[in-house]
Amino acid sequence: MAVLLALALYLAGGPAVAEPLRLLSGEFLPESSAQLPDDADPRWRPVQLPDQWREPGRAEEGSSGWYRFRFDAPADTGEPWGLYFLRAAINLAVYVNRDFVGSGGRLEEPLSFNANRPLLFAVPQPLLSPDGHNRVHVYLRGYPHFVGLYPPETGPMRELRPAFEWRRLLQSDISLGLTVLTLVTALFSFALYLRNRDQALYLWFALLTACWGVFGANMSVRDLPMPGRYWLALIHSSIDWACALQIIFIHRFLGMRRPRIEAALLTLAALGTLCNLLGGWWTLRHVGAVFNLLSLLSLVYGLAYAFGQRHRSGDALLLSVGLLLQLLLATHDLGLAVTRSASWYAHSVFLLHFAMPLFLTVLGWRVLDRSLVARRDVEELNLRLETRVAEARRALEQGFEHRCALERQQAVLEERERIHRELHEDLGGKLLTLIHSGESEANVELARSALADLREVVIFDPGAAVSLRGMLAEMEAEAQQRTERAGCRLGWTYPAGVEAAEVPSLFAFHLARILREAVSNALRHGEASEIRVDFGLDGGSLRMRVADTGCGFEGSRPGIGMRSMCARTELLRGRIQWKQGEYGGTIVELQAVLPGLDVGHDPIRSVLMP
Repeated sequence: MAVLLALALYLAGGPAVAEPLRLLSGEFLPESSAQLPDDADPRWRPVQLPDQWREPGRAEEGSSGWYRFRFDAPADTGEPWGLYFLRAAINLAVYVNRDFVGSGGRLEEPLSFNANRPLLFAVPQPLLSPDGHNRVHVYLRGYPHFVGLYPPETGPMRELRPAFEWRRLLQSDISLGLTVLTLVTALFSFALYLRNRDQALYLWFALLTACWGVFGANMSVRDLPMPGRYWLALIHSSIDWACALQIIFIHRFLGMRRPRIEAALLTLAALGTLCNLLGGWWTLRHVGAVFNLLSLLSLVYGLAYAFGQRHRSGDALLLSVGLLLQLLLATHDLGLAVTRSASWYAHSVFLLHFAMPLFLTVLGWRVLDRSLVARRDVEELNLRLETRVAEARRALEQGFEHRCALERQQAVLEERERIHRELHEDLGGKLLTLIHSGESEANVELARSALADLREVVIFDPGAAVSLRGMLAEMEAEAQQRTERAGCRLGWTYPAGVEAAEVPSLFAFHLARILREAVSNALRHGEASEIRVDFGLDGGSLRMRVADTGCGFEGSRPGIGMRSMCARTELLRGRIQWKQGEYGGTIVELQAVLPGLDVGHDPIRSVLMP
């Protein structure tokens, strides 16, 4: 807001007030002493203002002297009278009618620095001459090649104060606030660099901002912290370094590197600093000005470079606009510093120290925003990488577990195969011998049953699937053999619609054992002459009904076989029950959920026994 206010006031030409009397001509006396000189001294000579001590021979006169002016003012003005100085290079003291009125501060080293500060002195009414003719003596002190006086103005204070307040606001007060802002920005950028050493852009920006902050202090600092010789060397050098660092920052900001150009700029800035510090006043004034001009010409390169990259990013366009504005305002301020036009200087103010803090602040926000966006992208990439690493780790762990499971399964299969082979070669051979040499039919039948069980165990694979229709056919064939040997008739009914159905081999194994036990009970305990086996489908369940014409099970108690049938039924998620036949004999009814034909029925978990 302060910058906008300053520019608005500048473009408006300042406050509208009556034009005071401007003292454009007077007399000059070269004198180093601060004592008020004699008006009759023959060394007084006419002089026209502005007087910047640039003529040949002025340097030999030293860096201080006295000016004498005359002005008319009513003896009784009825209002305060004043003297207004646009600037004093470097400081001055004012006397009216040989009475001291005031000064701009210290007149001894280090001098109070008023090169860019306006001064307003109130003239007490008693000091004005009764005849209306007044004389002003001004003691001006500066440094060799850095001294001069612009035309002072005199008139009523009400006419002088608005212009004074306006210029002090623009060139001193706002400048001080912007200088503080610039230095704070530099400290903030340097702090960011300390926390992010990999981001060199922060360091270049901090150094650039610090140099411009030092340059801006020249507009507002009055009491110097060091002798003026070194202060002026610091100000001149800050411009050189700021221009060099700005080009390096532009390269980094746009993602480019120009080592030779950057080394040349840094070398130029270093040489300028050496000349400013080690040379004399003439070197500081003229050679330093040449280095400053060369440094400012680097802005032309920076503008051309950034403008050439404008099609690649909006950052290049931002730099182009900022550098163009900086170049225009630097040209304006340079012309204002060397002008001999009192009228132009009186109605103009330095503008570069307004634009640079604003430009650097915008750049600082952009640098910070880019860094935050880049950091956010890096964090997102790290998060994605961590997620992928975790997924890969889980996949590796799952693969390792699967491999271990396969190895364990392979080991189990190999061990099962070994046990099966030994059972088949050893126990199978003995059972086969017992069948062929059995002394009784009961023992032979028992051996045949044991051999069948052994074959089932040997060929059983719990992970395989078998055809339901084929499983029932094998069960029928075995039952048919057993009933024929026992002289019993067998009736068998297949369920409809199971030609393509498959069931786990474990299901077939338990179902076959239950049927075998039911047939054994009917033949052995029931002494049945006929056995009827019926299968059917009830939704997703398989029903098996085994009925015989034996003596029934009335009065008998459940044994090991029946308990085994109940246990296997639970494994099949089914239920089983025994009941007396209507015409004698026993009926065994089993209902079990078919895994391959499960259509949503609740699992059958109860086992019913008589």
